[in-house]
Amino acid sequence: MKRRIRKIVNFFAFNLLFFALYLNFIHKDKTVAEPVPVQTATPATVTGTVPVKDAEKYINGKAAVTNEKAAQSDAAKL
Repeated sequence: MKRRIRKIVNFFAFNLLFFALYLNFIHKDKTVAEPVPVQTATPATVTGTVPVKDAEKYINGKAAVTNEKAAQSDAAKL
């Protein structure tokens, strides 16, 4: 009698195991459509170019920065 009960319990345990594996790996839930983010228009957009007073400072890059620092240190020494 114990052997028969053990077989029945094992049968249900394996069925439960396979059902859990089915739900975890095979069955796909209904995909919920995610809301589309609302795009707001940016009020201040800059287009084009802007004139600059000291263009050499921006064109030469590091050379102009080092020259400027040297000039500042000379002015501080005076």
